[in-house]
Amino acid sequence: MNYAKLLRESRDKSAVAYGEFMNSTRKFPEHLFCFFEGKDNDYYVPRIKVYAPKFYPIGCGGRQKVLEVHALISGKSEYEKYKKAFFIDRDFNPPLSEQTPPIFETPCYSVENLYVSKTVFKEILANVLHLSESQDADFAVCEGLFEKLQEEFHAATMLFNAWYARLIDAKRLKNLKTANAQLSDKLPKGFIKISLAGVEQHYDLEKILEIFPDSERVSQDEIEQKIIEFGASEQHRVFRGKYELQFVIKLLQLILSDAKNENRYLKNKITFLSGDGSGINNAMALNLFSAYAETPERLNEYLQEVS
Repeated sequence: MNYAKLLRESRDKSAVAYGEFMNSTRKFPEHLFCFFEGKDNDYYVPRIKVYAPKFYPIGCGGRQKVLEVHALISGKSEYEKYKKAFFIDRDFNPPLSEQTPPIFETPCYSVENLYVSKTVFKEILANVLHLSESQDADFAVCEGLFEKLQEEFHAATMLFNAWYARLIDAKRLKNLKTANAQLSDKLPKGFIKISLAGVEQHYDLEKILEIFPDSERVSQDEIEQKIIEFGASEQHRVFRGKYELQFVIKLLQLILSDAKNENRYLKNKITFLSGDGSGINNAMALNLFSAYAETPERLNEYLQEVS
């Protein structure tokens, strides 16, 4: 095997992850080697430990890097004896075809989307904010705010999600290396304003193209068709997960602020281990709320299969 050539052809992060795997197999032959995107460990590790107390986490970078590492490892007989697990987000891609060794792909846009359902939010109210659903009137107030504001948030972010989804479609169909639109964890500044009174949209397609002038061009008709598709979907599952989690964090911050200062919506103060929640970002939330996030049944089945 010409491993040196394979490494040169792969990109840096996937090469480093592959090298870490090669160098660790001798020392940890009984471990389950787990290949992750970004900072998804906080979600997966507690679930992995249920099935595989001995595991070795390896960060690969993004989705494509995990797939590159998978390609470097698959088909090599010397690695077949080691237990391996690969975890990727679906993003705006069609479902991945069956792979050998198998890969777990989120049934929603990303891991973050497993934190943003109404059920998970109620778990956070009960176990993190310590509100009783049966005894605290503020619980129902918070639940109502979540339902109303999440619906408004989805309406306000529909255009941006549809535009970006079409961008990813164009990248895939044209076999482009990049769509020339690097997104951060948060929506572009000024696009959305969230308060307990409502969610406001302050952007249009022209504004999007001002922020991302080099992005691959997609037509208005393509975007409108995607909006129709999204309108019939569970938007908290198919919209970009980092923005969905950003909304939940912002809502919690607004709730804590109102409970402490204004009392326009909530009647009592709420104790929270992070104070007013202003310091929470997406990465912290993945860890802080991991116990309450959804666990797809397919994930349990996958972990049983690879352990």
